[in-house]
Amino acid sequence: MDKIRVWLAEWSLNSLKRVTLLLVVVLIGVEAMVFAYYWNYGWQRLESELLQAMVIATTIGLPVILYVVSQHEALRRLTQKLAHLSSTDQMTGLLNRHTFVERLGLHLRDTDKGQSCGVFAYIDADHFKALNDRYGHALGDQVIQLIAAHIRTAIRKGDLCGRLGGEEFGIFLAGATLDEAGAIAERLRREINACEAKLQMPGATISVSIGIAAHKPGESAADTMQAADRSLYAAKHGGRNAVVIELKRYRVA
Repeated sequence: MDKIRVWLAEWSLNSLKRVTLLLVVVLIGVEAMVFAYYWNYGWQRLESELLQAMVIATTIGLPVILYVVSQHEALRRLTQKLAHLSSTDQMTGLLNRHTFVERLGLHLRDTDKGQSCGVFAYIDADHFKALNDRYGHALGDQVIQLIAAHIRTAIRKGDLCGRLGGEEFGIFLAGATLDEAGAIAERLRREINACEAKLQMPGATISVSIGIAAHKPGESAADTMQAADRSLYAAKHGGRNAVVIELKRYRVA
């Protein structure tokens, strides 16, 4: 009984409705044929045959319908899982680069061409190769996951975030101003810089450089990302562990 409950719990409401609908259709079809054949035999015979037909059709039809719908449900869950895997970076759970860029492009396309849609931020882990070389890939993976966790906490509802490369991440802050984006990015930078103790590796340091650019009206996703990339380069060139907004180093008011 417990196995049946677990099995049914995995089904969607639509699948349960589908089982009910198919069973009703089968019963109506069978009863219609029985009625057409036996209606001249009198009500008592007709009633008996209708009842027998209902029992037989339910006994045979219900298991078949349950099997067919269960296979459909399994295929639905598999399709959802594959869609999730194809759009998600498996190490961090963030969107992968292809899906992030695709969704950002759709978001910009669906917005009024005369308006700015928000702000894009490139985030890159500082000295990541040296960290990997010195402490090993296991620690490098831990750093990537730690940064991703902080990014997920920092974004707001409606924002996009993804892992765009090995140690490179992207955030699109929908509808944000540069000041709002700068405050979010600076808070994120400080929080990541302060979590070195979580690495449990003496001497290991973790910091990020962040480059920010506002989306310009009519600008493509690639153009906005490229502008943010130039700010990221400026942050790296200026000493790292910094936030640079449109080529200007961010300063907390």
